[in-house]
Amino acid sequence: MLQETEEPKILWSEQQQAFLDWCERGQGSCILEAVAGAGKTTTLLEGVKRIKGQVAVLAYNKKIADEIKGRLAKMGIDWKKCQAGTVHSFGFSACRKSFERPGCPIRVNEYKVRDIVDNMLVERPELGRFASAVVDLVSLAKQRALGVLGSIEDSKLWFDIAEHFDVFGQYEDTPEAELIELAKEALRQSNSEKLVLDFDDMVYMPLVHKCRFWQFDVVMVDEAQDTNAARRALIRRLVRPGGRVIAVGDRHQAIYGFTGADADSLDLIARDFDATYLPLTVSYRCPKNVVQFAKTWVSHIQAHENAPEGVVRDEGLADFMQRKDLDGNSAVLCRNTKPLVQLAMQLIRRRVPCRIEGREIGQSLIKLAKRWKVASLDDLEDRLDAHLERETAKLVAKRQEAKVAVVEDQVETLRCVIEECRNEGKHSIADVVAHLENLFGDNVDRILVLSTIHKSKGREWDRVFWFDRAGTCPSKWARQAWQQEQERNLQYVAATRAKRELVDLWVDED
Repeated sequence: MLQETEEPKILWSEQQQAFLDWCERGQGSCILEAVAGAGKTTTLLEGVKRIKGQVAVLAYNKKIADEIKGRLAKMGIDWKKCQAGTVHSFGFSACRKSFERPGCPIRVNEYKVRDIVDNMLVERPELGRFASAVVDLVSLAKQRALGVLGSIEDSKLWFDIAEHFDVFGQYEDTPEAELIELAKEALRQSNSEKLVLDFDDMVYMPLVHKCRFWQFDVVMVDEAQDTNAARRALIRRLVRPGGRVIAVGDRHQAIYGFTGADADSLDLIARDFDATYLPLTVSYRCPKNVVQFAKTWVSHIQAHENAPEGVVRDEGLADFMQRKDLDGNSAVLCRNTKPLVQLAMQLIRRRVPCRIEGREIGQSLIKLAKRWKVASLDDLEDRLDAHLERETAKLVAKRQEAKVAVVEDQVETLRCVIEECRNEGKHSIADVVAHLENLFGDNVDRILVLSTIHKSKGREWDRVFWFDRAGTCPSKWARQAWQQEQERNLQYVAATRAKRELVDLWVDED
């Protein structure tokens, strides 16, 4: 009679074992600082097995949450022991329990605040051009948990948010005080509409209305370097009195400060929960030569002793365009969007299937293309030129150079699309919009993916082509210390996406 063979046991590293021992016998909270490819998810889930009590695992997005749920099921860990989901899913569940009644379900409306602001502006048409800025300001206020961690009526807090994120930077003659009062009223109305939620509300509303949460003995937070004030407040609500927080992240992969995440999130969590630090410094994803290259930005990353040597090399664009092996196992990464759009057009002409990661990037470009309601591409180009000149002067004067890079990249990208439309004999704004909708998508796989470094976060490929690194990294607008740190983090993220080969794809000189 054949006996069942046991699965081979994982030989945990000394650092991994130290964390697992802490899960079993340690006290208090912990920051697990893990380099790129350190096997943090595998280590984290092993920690779940060893923890006594109920555990919540908060994943960065739904795709990762679903992956974690599947792995927990294979490990034989059921929902009574551990629940996995996004921060938003835990918040949304609390809202449903608190707000829904028979026949009155919650409805999700991503345009909730926009609808409120539009209705308010019916009687204030002179402020209509500022509608998008007010909507953005309300969203950022929710992410900062205004009304929970500060009074909605405190105008200084609103001004601080507006200035930090340059909410009104693209406008001239902005009545900021008046618009902040408008935003306050929009937030108050939004808070009163409990049965209609937008994405921010899923985290924010259960905090504002003090909803009851099912609490856990241990709350594990993945990608903790990308949290904001509202998410951290919700984490606190999920932990039972005397419970523990395990925050897993990498301060050197903090690249989303411009979206509302706090660049010092790990340190803020450590302060709030009096957490100790434990390291994971060995990368199991990257081969030795790639790790050696990544040490340019993060000196403490190490390759596993059994990792393959791997390849780090150069290649010119002309040779790249002749390749016959560009498929879903490869990706082209770039600091900026414009070079990716230009490259995608060349590849499509050569019948190489590809798409650019990030549907929301395409939507932001569409929004800019339709902003002035012009009829011709010539008029659109004129408006773009004036927009870039005006915004550059304004942002440089306010020492917000990093945002100049974003505006410049958007304008240059649209110029590329306009030129391509003309080459195809197309001359309308609708043609530009259609082109953008075809170029960008979400979760691109099975074909060659082109991605900004920001959008590549959390992903990996056998072969990574880093396009025009010398020409785009670091951004020429990164002049302040925190901006330069973000640029170093971006380059580290790009280098550590490669599992076998990292190619420095340079632009051929004429």
